[in-house]
Amino acid sequence: MNPTTLLIAVAVIALLMVRRFMGEPLEARRLVVPPLILIVMGGYALSKVDFAATVHHAMLDGAVLGAGAVVAVLGGVLRGLTVRVYVRNGHVWYRYTLVTIAVWAGLIVLRLGQSFAGHALGADQGILTAGLLLVLGLSFLGEAAIVARRAIATGAPFAPRGARRAARSGSGLLR
Repeated sequence: MNPTTLLIAVAVIALLMVRRFMGEPLEARRLVVPPLILIVMGGYALSKVDFAATVHHAMLDGAVLGAGAVVAVLGGVLRGLTVRVYVRNGHVWYRYTLVTIAVWAGLIVLRLGQSFAGHALGADQGILTAGLLLVLGLSFLGEAAIVARRAIATGAPFAPRGARRAARSGSGLLR
């Protein structure tokens, strides 16, 4: 696996998990933009792969990537169901729970299993590695879809831009 891709994936997961486990105001922009950035980065990484060199098993590579994408979205949806969504200071907040962390751990193990299975079937590891950020972005987008729907159901507005910073500093923005 490409060390840079792995490092980016681990850093994004760690940063988002810590922030979300501590709880933070739910800004619509922060819910949607990070997954979209990961999807674009993953798509760009896939566009740089020399598919002509792997044409003899392009169907297998596509099937393994497709299965990974489906599992990622469904995993994100499942994770979204475990996130605590609540109203605080008049705005929607969200927080990862211990169950969310357990789902994350299960999905990471599942992703490793998919990678080993793809390798065992003969899928090109370069393509699977290049698709890692895309799959991660799809997973976060699946989570965002459920969390956003649950947030809207509260009837409270999403937090305004900069609310996370204001909440940490204790300013009066969210009081």
